[in-house]
Amino acid sequence: MQSLIETLMTRFPNAVLSIEADTERSEVSVNVAADRLVDVARFLHDAPEASFNHLTDICSVDYPEDQLRFEVVYHLHSLPHNRRLRLKARLAEDSPAIASVTGIWKGAEFLEREVYDMMGIRFSDHPDLRRILMPEDYAEGFPLRKDFPTEGRGWRSQFDFIPRLDEPPAEAVGGEIPENQKQVFRAETPPSGSRRREELLLNMGPQHPSTHGVLRVVLELDGERIVKATPDLGYLHRGVEKLSEGLAYMQIIPHTDRLDYVCAMANNYAYVRAVEKLLGISIPERAEYIRTIVAEMQRIIGHLFWLGTQALDIGAMTVFFWTFREREVLLDMFEKLCGARLTLNYYRIGGVDSDFTPDLVQRLKTFLDTFPDKVKEYDSLIASNRIWLGRTKNVAVISAEDAINFGCTGPVLRGSGVAYDIRKVEPYGVYDKVDWEVPVGKNGDTYDRYWIRMEEMRQSARIIRQCLDQMPPGPIIADVPQYIPPPKQQVMRDMESLIHHFIIFTQGFKPPKAETYCATEAPKGELGFFIVSDGSARPYRLKIRSPSFVHMGAFDHMARGYLISDIITIFGTYDIVMGECDR
Repeated sequence: MQSLIETLMTRFPNAVLSIEADTERSEVSVNVAADRLVDVARFLHDAPEASFNHLTDICSVDYPEDQLRFEVVYHLHSLPHNRRLRLKARLAEDSPAIASVTGIWKGAEFLEREVYDMMGIRFSDHPDLRRILMPEDYAEGFPLRKDFPTEGRGWRSQFDFIPRLDEPPAEAVGGEIPENQKQVFRAETPPSGSRRREELLLNMGPQHPSTHGVLRVVLELDGERIVKATPDLGYLHRGVEKLSEGLAYMQIIPHTDRLDYVCAMANNYAYVRAVEKLLGISIPERAEYIRTIVAEMQRIIGHLFWLGTQALDIGAMTVFFWTFREREVLLDMFEKLCGARLTLNYYRIGGVDSDFTPDLVQRLKTFLDTFPDKVKEYDSLIASNRIWLGRTKNVAVISAEDAINFGCTGPVLRGSGVAYDIRKVEPYGVYDKVDWEVPVGKNGDTYDRYWIRMEEMRQSARIIRQCLDQMPPGPIIADVPQYIPPPKQQVMRDMESLIHHFIIFTQGFKPPKAETYCATEAPKGELGFFIVSDGSARPYRLKIRSPSFVHMGAFDHMARGYLISDIITIFGTYDIVMGECDR
């Protein structure tokens, strides 16, 4: 990395303003002049010694007291060299504009639209710069700016394109449709020719049962073939990132449960890891084993839920009942472990909330004895079923190059033949202490992504069994008094512990002034948290890199040329949850 930084400073002496190297967290940030950002970004993408081919995320931070108020942050990742880099550029409040990088990374289209929507920063040369989570006619400002109140500003959408009953018809005003009656999405004028050709505009969602949440996709059709698919997001937007700016670090954990509510444990894990990286604390070994076990239990639950609903969408009902049978067994164990089944709030900064009991270990081992055979049963139903093959083989194909360029991760990326799994390349928990493999597909179609998830369930069971056999005795939470409250038993009988407990829960702890990005391999892909700390008890900025949102950026690319019925399988092949996508 040092040689790359020297190359950057030599090649772009006027563009690179400063380098921030955080040795404690092994992170490097490069501050560049805004007008030279694209030049530096293109070099980092194209140069063989850099090869930052994966744009993980784009976000922004608001510093209203500074002359250069807005900071745009680009999280880059080099898959060939397995290293990360942050590019940062500052913009003045009176002209918050910067060049788009969509010509370098296709995945930047959705990410830049989000920054524009939430912070009001314009990206020149962007192909479709408009709001993405908020309604297009939202005129109350930009929600993630610091001067925007957390409770929002009273606003109601005005559907001006719907004519009132007392309005004259369009023909009465010269045959022209008034501007206030024009819809946002309109099919292009069909080309003239001897053969008649019509394109139909069709709404799929937001009340469609197979859109995996409140999602609308506007389909432009030529017959039953998809010409263009435009996702319309934001129906479930709850402003978790904005809420987090007013909460203490520990108070945010239950909010992460509500992101991907199907795989809540994975969200807990990703968030607490990011905070621990910010604090620089280490976790007891037993807690690491428990965390890994629970994360893999959650991965199995997530994939079982995906398989059942995907099969149901395509028309196979039995698979749904069978997968939910095993899911219920694991949910019962979660209930025994922490008292909850769906939104669990189990992970803690520094460890976990409760220990594994011998009874729970035995129940989990009994489950593992039969689970591989259950996976074979699912396979026997659909793996060679001609309807399943017809609906998944060679459908929604995405090449490895395109999957990387769109920022895809998880089973979507591995299905295209890219062996990228954070648990292997950036090990955390105890993934480096157990033996397991990363399944990789060949064709990048829906069937390969199905196969990946089936194999991942087998690998998760393999990981859990080894962790249960190796799990050592010891504490389940770190002993770091300035950040972690004392055990409840001490609080009830020791005055000093009671005071300590009271201070942490009323005032919160104060991390050092720093920033960090931490990525975790969630069942749906790379779930990352970017935290900017100003030294107070609340995060100055918290950005959630959700795989569901990033994958929706590739939806149009993957849908073009396929049939309307294939749209349902493309929703499913991402395994999206809109609570995570909209945040």
